[in-house]
Amino acid sequence: MNWRPTARKDFRDSIRSRTIWLLLVVLVGLFVLGSAVFGPDSGAFPAFVETAFGNVYGLVPLIGIALGYKAVLYERESGSLVLALSLPQSRRDFVAGKLVGRSLVLGVPLVAGLAVAGAVAAAQYDSAAPLSYLAFVGATVLYGVAFVSIAIACSMSFETDRQVLVRAIGLYVALDRAWIWLVDTIVSVLFRFNAPSPIPDWAVVLQLASPSEAYRHLVAVRFGFDSTQAHLAAAAPSVVNSWTALVVLAGWILGPVAIGYLRFMDADL
Repeated sequence: MNWRPTARKDFRDSIRSRTIWLLLVVLVGLFVLGSAVFGPDSGAFPAFVETAFGNVYGLVPLIGIALGYKAVLYERESGSLVLALSLPQSRRDFVAGKLVGRSLVLGVPLVAGLAVAGAVAAAQYDSAAPLSYLAFVGATVLYGVAFVSIAIACSMSFETDRQVLVRAIGLYVALDRAWIWLVDTIVSVLFRFNAPSPIPDWAVVLQLASPSEAYRHLVAVRFGFDSTQAHLAAAAPSVVNSWTALVVLAGWILGPVAIGYLRFMDADL
């Protein structure tokens, strides 16, 4: 695959954008580094991670969407897409390059911000766990890339800013803000508004199908966070585990961009 030129160009073009740098530096610095400097008073490193998790949980998807929703749409509107595809690369190469390039634009500043925050926290708090913190950083990057993929898929599938943004934000709300409510509503309707407690095993598995809940599961299990979500309960089915959560995140990275590519492959440019 000849995706590297597109990824390289996309990364270079994106990091030249002052808007993108302002968004990433200010928000990552404010919420992630702020967690270390103005974090909990318990003096425990896991408590810092829990605060950092709460800050990035809703932030990272929005950054991913902001980075990805114009990735293909802008190229199509400006006419540069036709030029890019006239080079010795296929549409598949172009899409792969876009995903890699935009993921790097998200990942590099995010890793840097989390590294600084982690270093400050390790100096301030007891019980620092470097390997577990690296796992948290990795899970956070995968979480963000999943929403980059979702946004790029929307960018490939629709032809106007409004169409792309409405779909991308709608998916963010459904998958991040409202997923547990949606699962609970499905259970309630199926059981004629007399849902059992605890909820059925299939519903617990369905809870984990969201990238946001998969990310929550990975971090909460690693650091022992308290949570009311059924997929984190001791009675959760054995299939609900960290490996499954990783597979879910991988699916949300590869699945949306693959579906978007199927539409993009036959699109009239």
